[in-house]
Amino acid sequence: MTDLSFHVRQFVPECADGEEMDLRTALLVARDYAAMLRSRVGTEWALTLAAEAHDMAGKFAFANASLDRLKVVRDYCRNLVQAAMLTDWMDRSNWLDFGGLDQ
Repeated sequence: MTDLSFHVRQFVPECADGEEMDLRTALLVARDYAAMLRSRVGTEWALTLAAEAHDMAGKFAFANASLDRLKVVRDYCRNLVQAAMLTDWMDRSNWLDFGGLDQ
């Protein structure tokens, strides 16, 4: 049992091993990445994306939700984390000034 699955078991004792546990632990991983990004990104846009991923993953990691809903939320949170990372990278690379788009 991983540390994350231990936390899931504490708050969702009826959680089944396998796919449900994998989805819930993936949400906790996304929440952790989003929390890390919130302290490191340099733009308001990236901060907003990371905050949304953090909030959504936190809401659903321990929620009473179907597997289908957990899959959608997992993908949504992963995409938000990736978007926040790319937005921060574009800002640091000066791509967001729109002058870099022509290069």
